[in-house]
Amino acid sequence: MSSCASAVMQKILMMVDGSFAAEAGARYALALAKACEAELELLFVAEDQSGGAMRRAEESLLRLFRQAHGLDLKARSVTEIGDPVRVMREYVAREGITLAMASVTGPEVVPRLLREIPCAILLVRVVHPGRMASPHEILVPVYSGEFEGGGLEAAADLLANLGGYWQARIVLFQLRQPLTRLFDRQRFGEETPEQAERKLHPFIVALSRRGLAPGMRVSWGHRHGPGITAEAAARRHDLIFLGTKGPKNFLRWLRTGTVDYLVRKSPCDLMLFRPAAA
Repeated sequence: MSSCASAVMQKILMMVDGSFAAEAGARYALALAKACEAELELLFVAEDQSGGAMRRAEESLLRLFRQAHGLDLKARSVTEIGDPVRVMREYVAREGITLAMASVTGPEVVPRLLREIPCAILLVRVVHPGRMASPHEILVPVYSGEFEGGGLEAAADLLANLGGYWQARIVLFQLRQPLTRLFDRQRFGEETPEQAERKLHPFIVALSRRGLAPGMRVSWGHRHGPGITAEAAARRHDLIFLGTKGPKNFLRWLRTGTVDYLVRKSPCDLMLFRPAAA
């Protein structure tokens, strides 16, 4: 098992809402907390205060606490009322949370979470909630050869701990634009394959320092979203780990449809990571 050397995962917050999807996503928070020997806080934010909704939340929290106890984790739960993103933002600032996690089922709330949560954030979409989280192959897309998570060291820590906990293999997936006509020239500012490899090298070194020897694959295509999902489906990856440099870059991604497409169409579980310094 990998040991956690980064401050990013000292105090982990997982927001839950009583849904099956949120409870399934919390399994990743349990695994990270165990791998890092981190504190885990479960935040239930009640928008619907009906008796049925509160009862489902209590039952979900109880199941998660039992799992945390079985893993010998230091965990606690908090229940608050209000807008989930606002409550999460204020809780992170007040309690000194270093990594916030939330489960997402659609792309609508994603940009707001990335924009408003001040600490590092990891969003999880669980495709098959009935399955136990246990990835064996983690696909890490990189754009033009450069890892798109501005917090390179933090991303490497997360991957090392996820990979170490499940003994999973990390595969870096490069997406490159093909020449569409015989006499196409490289456009101004476009990277050559050699430049892309040089930019990727620091990320490979960071993973290597943590005992990981990532695999490498390259695909040619004009649309990143379909290329990533096709690769994940064809190779039967269990998890896609996607980094983003931060809200501004993420909004550009959203306009091009990459993240929106992956949140809706990913054939396997998806993680979207944004570092605190973004």
